[in-house]
Amino acid sequence: MAQVRLTEQAQSELDAIIDYYERVGAADFAEVFEEKIIETIRRLGRFPRMGRMVPEIGDAAIREVLYRHYRIVYVTDRDDEEVAVLTIFQSSQQFGALDSPEE
Repeated sequence: MAQVRLTEQAQSELDAIIDYYERVGAADFAEVFEEKIIETIRRLGRFPRMGRMVPEIGDAAIREVLYRHYRIVYVTDRDDEEVAVLTIFQSSQQFGALDSPEE
């Protein structure tokens, strides 16, 4: 079984999503949402390649699974012994969008 960890960024994003749902008065949903996201992430330990390759990247090691309207992007090592969750974001957001530097 692969070891699974959340990067600091992914944990921060998950916390922000939970905080948002709690702020808008959906605390019960926030609790269930967090449980389901964690359950999905834990499943990666047994099935590290269960997600699809991230289409915007095209690297077999960088994959994603979906939960509701959220993309959970992760990377696996060559031997599928480690999985690192890189980011969790709403699927309506563009992946990898960066502000262009001012000229």
